[in-house]
Amino acid sequence: MGMAAAVLLMSSGLRAQDTEKPPEANPPEHYYKLNLTVEEVNDAGKVDNTRSYIATVATGRGGGQQIRTGSRVPIATGTSSGSTQFQYIDVGMNFDVHQVKEIGDKLSFTLTAELTSLGQEQHPVVGLPVGDPVIRQNKWDSSVLIPIGKSTVVYSADDLDSKGKMQVEVTATRVD
Repeated sequence: MGMAAAVLLMSSGLRAQDTEKPPEANPPEHYYKLNLTVEEVNDAGKVDNTRSYIATVATGRGGGQQIRTGSRVPIATGTSSGSTQFQYIDVGMNFDVHQVKEIGDKLSFTLTAELTSLGQEQHPVVGLPVGDPVIRQNKWDSSVLIPIGKSTVVYSADDLDSKGKMQVEVTATRVD
């Protein structure tokens, strides 16, 4: 084989490689149902209270989700012209889920969980007829990797009002 034939074979081989498709830059989106469960566990390890929140998220761009649930509670801040002034505080459960990705048979995402509640005790404010409540807050923000289809505890913290704890479990189920 002459030099021109070898160059021709090499250049045609390069063209064949150039026409191959590159690996997929944007994998297909998949949808998942997230079941987020907040459990209050007493000091004996028994679940006293459970609240569930369900959201659908998508992998890829724009797959985030926010859940906001709770109440606005008036807190007395003082008096003016004989009437009591109030400030409203949001109490309840908030979840933010972002950056959802599949990694093999697991689901990865960033999860923020925030629980704001009224404590059992109250602190008196001079000149007002009732004490102000203590505001309790548990906030957690982390990257999470959970197996798909298995309930997984992703957060646990001591309860500030008792010897128990609060925990968040997440189960991801593919829906498409």
